[in-house]
Amino acid sequence: MKKTAITILKIAVSLGLYIYIFRTVDVSKLWDILKDANLYYFAGGVLIYFAIQGISAYRWYLLLGPLGLKSSYTKLFSYYLLGMFFNFFLPTAIGGDVVRVYYLRKDTGTLSKSGASVFLDRDLGMAALLLIATLVALFAGTSFQGVPLSPLFGLIVIAFVATNMVLFYRPTYNLLHRLLAMFRMKRADEKVEKLFLSINSYRRERKLLVVTMALSIMIQVGCIVINKLSADAIGIKEAGWIDFFVFVPAIGLISMMPVSVNGMGWREFSYLVLFKSVGVAEPQAAALAFLWLGVLLATSLPGGIIYLLRGGKRKEDLAASEILEAKQQVSG
Repeated sequence: MKKTAITILKIAVSLGLYIYIFRTVDVSKLWDILKDANLYYFAGGVLIYFAIQGISAYRWYLLLGPLGLKSSYTKLFSYYLLGMFFNFFLPTAIGGDVVRVYYLRKDTGTLSKSGASVFLDRDLGMAALLLIATLVALFAGTSFQGVPLSPLFGLIVIAFVATNMVLFYRPTYNLLHRLLAMFRMKRADEKVEKLFLSINSYRRERKLLVVTMALSIMIQVGCIVINKLSADAIGIKEAGWIDFFVFVPAIGLISMMPVSVNGMGWREFSYLVLFKSVGVAEPQAAALAFLWLGVLLATSLPGGIIYLLRGGKRKEDLAASEILEAKQQVSG
């Protein structure tokens, strides 16, 4: 009942934000901008995002080694596409990371290690996003409404590092272990223990972590390039590369906040507010947001085709109990 209420609330937030956007922005101008957009630039963005998913799948493939897990790159790439499809079209049921854990578990037979690989894959992406945004905002002196953004990003980095210390540093983990035991949270303690043991398989894999971090930075830069291409497609001149290197990661962070359905509405609202602050007209800022949404939509469709070709629910047997287990593993 509680989960249903939260889902309904998220849907309401997403719908409310979309209503706000369409009431604030001149819809006729927005449509004219989208209609006249350079489709070659948009197609280029879609191709780059497919390449990004291929790089992401390779990063995940590399992360399986220290855990002793084996799966082919082709399978992992298909799981990434399946995850995108579920994330975009079924956001209220099964998240993309949960789907990836589910399918990898079917390959490897281990839930905790499958969950750890997906967790670290996501963790590296977050680290790259924060690194780019913080460094660029710091050296460029980027601000929003007169408020410097680098200190804000710095606080998020501190929280991120503190969270990771729980999983990579034994003394910090022991403190969390005692707290969970104090509050008699046995099941949560067991899950964190399994995740801690799996994640610590990477502690001596410095070369691997450097390589995967480099891939993560490449992925985030790719997303920034796609947004810049989309901006060029609709003639946005007010925002420069520095703005994109700060705003796109910031929007990525904002979209992760669990206040709407898969970031929908909240993400587009963030585009509107941030790009408007550097002089981009509201219809153009909204058009940029919807072009990015279009890239996500276009690259999510192949995952649906893969799902149908695999037989959908009839052959895949997405058992509710296994999905629940995978979801609990991802959410910790």
